[in-house]
Amino acid sequence: MEKNCIGKLVQYMLLVIICLIAVLLLLVFFSKIVISIQYTYELNKQFVTFSIIVLRIRIFKKKYDLTDVKEHKNIEDHLNFESFPEKIKTIHQTWKNLNRVINKILQKVRVHHFSWVTTGGTGDAFTTGMASGGIWSVKGILTGFLFEKIQLKCRPYIHVEPNFQQRFLQSDLECMISIRFGQAIHGLIKIIKTPIKLQN
Repeated sequence: MEKNCIGKLVQYMLLVIICLIAVLLLLVFFSKIVISIQYTYELNKQFVTFSIIVLRIRIFKKKYDLTDVKEHKNIEDHLNFESFPEKIKTIHQTWKNLNRVINKILQKVRVHHFSWVTTGGTGDAFTTGMASGGIWSVKGILTGFLFEKIQLKCRPYIHVEPNFQQRFLQSDLECMISIRFGQAIHGLIKIIKTPIKLQN
């Protein structure tokens, strides 16, 4: 009789544990993931920091040095204030090529903070002004393309500050987005299964 009671107690405890695990998995599956991204380009050095928060708990944060990535990806050695618009156009074209893959995913994304500030100059007032106008233009195209597809929960801050005396480039991008965990997993599976054709 005692063994029978112990067996039932063990079964009951296992059932409770399984139910708790199932509830926890469901909670995580429908919970919101908050992703914070900070990118900085300065003096030919690039850094990006990712933070991931689930259930208001920061589960991941890491800063990556992208400075040496160009050596393995055949990226231009020197990105400057004049070539910056062309670089942004390349990113825009890549996004357009990925459009079919990520369009539905982006519709589920909410942006809670967005700031993109670019400062620099060519060392010449005339070309600095021309480059500054080009940067404003392509920034508008790129962010307009993005903001058409996502849910904005903030007022984006986009700024270009020309420096007419010095030759340098600095760009800082800060973004905080959120998406449901289940939607993120579903979208990731779609991206993995879909072949991506990039523009040369």
